[in-house]
Formats: sequence, C-alpha cells, structure tokens
Amino acid sequence: MKLNQKGFTLIELLAVIVILAIIALIAVPVIMNIITSARKSAFEDTSYGLISAGEMYYAQALLENGMTSDKEFTFTEDGKVPEGLNVKGSMPTSGSMKITTDGKVALAISNGSMCITKGYDDSQIDPEVDVENCVLPAEPAKTISELARTNDFVSSVNVCAVAGTTCTPGTKFAIEVVPNNIQNFYVVSDADNTVTLIMDRNIGNTVAWINNEQFLEAGGGQNDWDTFQNRNVYGPITAINYLETQTSSWTNIEAKDYTLTDDQGQYSDLQRIGVRARMITKTEVDTLNETGTNSWLYDNLNSFDELVVPYGYWTSSGNAEYSGLTWFIYGGGFITFDYAVDYNSGFGVRPVIEISK
Repeated sequence: MKLNQKGFTLIELLAVIVILAIIALIAVPVIMNIITSARKSAFEDTSYGLISAGEMYYAQALLENGMTSDKEFTFTEDGKVPEGLNVKGSMPTSGSMKITTDGKVALAISNGSMCITKGYDDSQIDPEVDVENCVLPAEPAKTISELARTNDFVSSVNVCAVAGTTCTPGTKFAIEVVPNNIQNFYVVSDADNTVTLIMDRNIGNTVAWINNEQFLEAGGGQNDWDTFQNRNVYGPITAINYLETQTSSWTNIEAKDYTLTDDQGQYSDLQRIGVRARMITKTEVDTLNETGTNSWLYDNLNSFDELVVPYGYWTSSGNAEYSGLTWFIYGGGFITFDYAVDYNSGFGVRPVIEISK
C-alpha cells in the first residue's frame, strides 16, 4: 500500500526563506538598537555614579583636612577602580575625572565606543562627544577677586578687583597662581574687565632671548648668527619657551592662546597655544614710563656695579635698528637694548598674566 507523501515545493521553501530574511532584516536592527541603547544607558549610569563618587570624595575631604589641591582620577583598560575612589560597578576603559578644591567635578570617560563628558559647572552629562576627542573640559577661569590673597606684600585686596572699577598701573596684588603658591604682581593695565599684571621678579634662571641652536632651528643661517645679522627676526623663542615651562603649572591662571606680536616690527607673529603667561612688550613699558608709574617695573633687579644677577629682563620686542639686539628692562631703571639676544648670564623673563574680573 503506497502512502501519498507530499513535501514542500521549491517555491514554498524560497517563500519561507524570503519571509525569514525579511523578519531578520526588521528584527536584527531593532535588537541591535535595543542592545546599543542599553549599553548607552548603562554607561550613562556609570558616569553619574562616578560623579556622585567624586562629590562624596570632596565631602569626605572636607570632614578631614580639606583639599589643598585638585584631585584627578584616571581610568584604564584594566577596569580597576582608581585608588581613593569609592564606587561600584563597571569602570570606563579610559578617561579621567577631576575634582577641584571648591568641589566642582568634571569628567571625560570612554568605553571604547562612546565618550561622555561633564564640565565643571554643568549639571548634566554630554554623551555625544567624539571618542577621538574625549578630553576633560576646560576649567572655568577664576577671577582676580577669587585669586587675590593677602601677605607681607599686600595687606588687603584692592577694591579695584571688582568689575565696574579700574585698577591703576602699579596696584599690588598677591595672586594664588596654583593652590598654596602665591606670587606677587603689579597691575600693568586694566581694560574690558581684564587686568594685566606683571610679577615683581624674574622667574627661574637667566636665559637668552634666543640662542644659536633655536635660531638655526627656526630657519636662520649660521653666517647671519656669526655676523650679528637678523638675529631677532624669529622672535624670543628661547625666552618664551622657558617662561612657558616655568609657568605651565599655574593652573589657577587661565590657559590662553596668545599672538606674540613684535610691536617694533622685527619678526612675524608667534602663535602660542594654551599658555599661562607672556612677556611684556616695549609699547607697554613705554606707556608706563610716560605716565610716571614705572618704578615698580625695576623691582628685584641689580645694576652691573653690584655684580649680582639678574641685571634685567627681556621684553618680547626686537630692536628695529640693530637686528642682533632686543629691548630689555634694566636694573638701573630704564629700558634699553645694549646687549645681544644671546646674552644669557644677566637677563631673564618676568611673567605677564591676564585675569578677568
């Protein structure tokens, strides 16, 4: 007895495969979106958990001795919780979180596929940052009234630190350039609610305006150097590099992009990115000399008769008449250009900073 067996035809099988493919095309993206959304949500929860942990760290520090400097936690591929941070759950694979001495928390963390950041004054996170640019947001600039302190240099904070008033040149300020590091400054100018100040002494050691090595690296020729020709056409590269190295730790001073312009027209603009201090210009010195408020420009300098360095400090301005010389402030109480740019045993650099009101 034969049974009448009947199977699927090829067309029916193809129809079923097509239907399954359509279902897969619809379902797979939906499922992947659900998975991606879940991962994103979980990573956002991680970021908020870290922020809460940072706030708890600050609160605990206040109960003990307080925070004398900012605290930064770094996250690595091993997924370990950074020492000193009390938090549970999965960790980012890279990034960092910073807690300031006034309790502000910023972070930039990544899990490899997404980056989340939060600025110091932000209440919400930003989960849409490009992974390739996953860096801590810039710290908010501190105002001069926030950074002004008192010491044996100045017994009280001048009222001109408040917006709406004007600081006269020569006004004294003791500025906390980094937690527990106070330096003394004089006002150079006050315009558009930004106060320009110069430190009351040179920073670090004596240094050349530009030395032979960096002159050649900038494109100069050895013959020019040997014959004192065109020595100042590339700017104070040696001096400004030294100044920026000496002040790079001044985290309370806002990092700015400066265009170092020679007001005497001897060299092309030098672009300085994210630096804390600059050099004073001859024009600024001339303006102060004209007003008669310049005596403080020569603090903590010696004359050659005393044979004690420093004798002076460089300005950022070259000399228009002699291309091997540059302008500097001399301990005798005037601005001059008697010495060559490579003179490195008597002159240094004096930080000029700009702080908002």
